[in-house]
Amino acid sequence: MAADVIVIGGANMDVKAKSLAANKLGTSNPGLVNVTPGGVGRNIAHNLARLGAAVALVSVVGEDAHGAALVTATRAAGVDVSRISTAGPATGSYVAMLDHDGELLTAVNDMRAADMITPDMISANADAIAAARMVVADCNLPAESLIALAKLAGDKLLVEPVSVPKSRKLKTLLASHPVLVATPNMDQLEELFGTRNIDEAAGKIHAMGLRVVVMHAGPEGAFVSDGQTTDYVEAQPDGPIIDVTGAGDAAVAGLVFGLLQGHSLVDAARLGQQMAGRVIASAASTLE
Repeated sequence: MAADVIVIGGANMDVKAKSLAANKLGTSNPGLVNVTPGGVGRNIAHNLARLGAAVALVSVVGEDAHGAALVTATRAAGVDVSRISTAGPATGSYVAMLDHDGELLTAVNDMRAADMITPDMISANADAIAAARMVVADCNLPAESLIALAKLAGDKLLVEPVSVPKSRKLKTLLASHPVLVATPNMDQLEELFGTRNIDEAAGKIHAMGLRVVVMHAGPEGAFVSDGQTTDYVEAQPDGPIIDVTGAGDAAVAGLVFGLLQGHSLVDAARLGQQMAGRVIASAASTLE
C-alpha cells in the first residue's frame, strides 16, 4: 500500500537535560535527564502516523544500539520503516539543555548520518515519492539532495528548515527549484532575509519560488501566507509548558495532516498549532 506521505530526514536519539531550578551557566545544575527517540524527520513521521496517516520514513541510522532502538520505536508508532538504511556512521544524536520552565537554553546535534541521504538515495525512492500525496523533507539533508527531491516532487514538497544554520539550505534550494511550502520560524526568517517583519519576509520568500509559507512564531502562534493574503493563527496551548522539544515537528505534522484531509491552509495550520500545544504540555517530544 502506497504511503500518503513520504518523510525524508533525520532520525536520532534525543538526550534532554532539564534543570530543576533556574539554570546557572558555568556550573553543574541538578536536574532530570531523559533519552528518547527524536530527529525532525522521524518525529514528523511518528506524529503523522499517530494522527492516522499512512507514512513512510526515508532516513539513515548507524549500526549501533541507538539505531536499532530508533527503528523499533518508529515502527511501533505506525511508520513504514522499510526505507530506513543502516550504515557505518554513528546514529545521529541531539543533546538539549532545558531550563526549569521547559524552554530551550542551547542544544548540539550530531547529524552526520543524515549526510548519507544522498541524491542517489532520493533516486532509489523515486517510486514512493511519485506515489505519495505529499513529501516532507528536513534541512538535515545535504543541499544537493533537497534539490534532487524538489526536481522530483517540488509541487507537493514541504521543507522544514530545522535550525538557523541549516535553514540556509532552504535559500540554496529555492535558488534552484520552486517548492510548495516551507515552515521557517522567526529566527530562521531573520537569518535568511534579515528581517522579522512578516510581510517583508513573506514577500521575499515567495519571490524566490515558494508557493506557501507557514511562519512559526513560538508562543505567538503562526502566520500563513499564500502570496496573496497573510493570516494569523493563534497558538493553541493544551496546558502549561513542560518541554518545548518537538513542538515544531508536531506543528508540521498537524499542518500536513490537515492538508491531506482537505482542510484550508489556515485550518491546517491551526491543527498544527493544536498538535504543538499537545507536545509542549507533555514530557514527550512526539504525540503519544
